[in-house]
Amino acid sequence: MRIAESFVIVSVLGLFQQPVRVCMSLGAGTGGTDTNWRYMVGPNNKKIRYQLYGQANHVNPYKVGTSVANNMTLGFSLIKLFQWVPSNSDFDIHGWIPDQTGLEEGVYTDMIQASFRYDEGAGTDCSFTSGKTATASFQVRVQVKPFCALDVSQHIDFGSWQDLDKPRDQEGAVTVNCDKNTSYSLKLGWGGQGDAGNTRNMANGSEKISYNLFSDKQRSVLWGDKDGGKVPSALTSDGNKKTFPVYARVPTQKTPSPGTYTDNVVVTLEYK
Repeated sequence: MRIAESFVIVSVLGLFQQPVRVCMSLGAGTGGTDTNWRYMVGPNNKKIRYQLYGQANHVNPYKVGTSVANNMTLGFSLIKLFQWVPSNSDFDIHGWIPDQTGLEEGVYTDMIQASFRYDEGAGTDCSFTSGKTATASFQVRVQVKPFCALDVSQHIDFGSWQDLDKPRDQEGAVTVNCDKNTSYSLKLGWGGQGDAGNTRNMANGSEKISYNLFSDKQRSVLWGDKDGGKVPSALTSDGNKKTFPVYARVPTQKTPSPGTYTDNVVVTLEYK
C-alpha cells in the first residue's frame, strides 16, 4: 500500500511543473563600446579593450542589446500549496582581453547592466513580448602592473683577426619593451672573467683577451652595473620598443694563442 501511494505522489509531482523562458541582454557598459569591443576605463581616462562571450572558445560575443534565451523549470511545492519552488537559469559569461600595448599602470573597470525578461513557456528564442523584467549590474575589472620585456639577441661578434696590434670595434644591441610610463634602467655585468669596474675579458682556456662595453659611440663611458662603470640614467617608457646600442672595443694588446675567445655578460633590466 505504501509503495502504491509513493508512486501516485511521484506521478502527481511530474504534472505540476512550470517551464519558464528567460532572456538576457547586456548593456553597453560605462566604458562604452564600438563595433568589435567593450572598454574598461582606467587612469587618465585610458581604456583597455575586451569582450564578453557565452562560450569559452570566444567565438560569438554578447552583442549590446541582443537577447539570448535560457530555460528553467519551476516545481510545485507540496509543503506550501499554490507556491512554486525557486529555480535557476544560468548564463555563462567568459571575458577575454586581447593583446595590446601602451597600457598605463592602474585599475581599469567597466560596469554593465544585465536585463532579464521572463515568462511562462519554454523555447529557444526571445521573440515573446509579454512577461516580466528584472535588471542587475556587475563589474568587469583588471589591474595593470608594470611589465617589461628584454631582447638581447643581437650579440657582439668581433670576427676573426691575426693580431691585436690595433683597437677592434664592434656593436651589439639591447631592446626593451615596457608598458607606458614605466621607469626602467639597464645594467651590464662584468662577465665571467672580468675585473668589476675595470675591464672585461674573453677567455680561451687560461688565456684571455681584454675588451669593454660602452654606452656612447666614442667609447668613453663604461657601461656597468653597480661596481664601477656608469649605468645610463633611468628612462620612462612611452609604450614602444626602444633599442639601445652597446658599443664594444678590444684595445691594443699582446696577441694570445689562436683560438675562439668568448665571454657571457648578464644584462639586467630593472623597472618599477
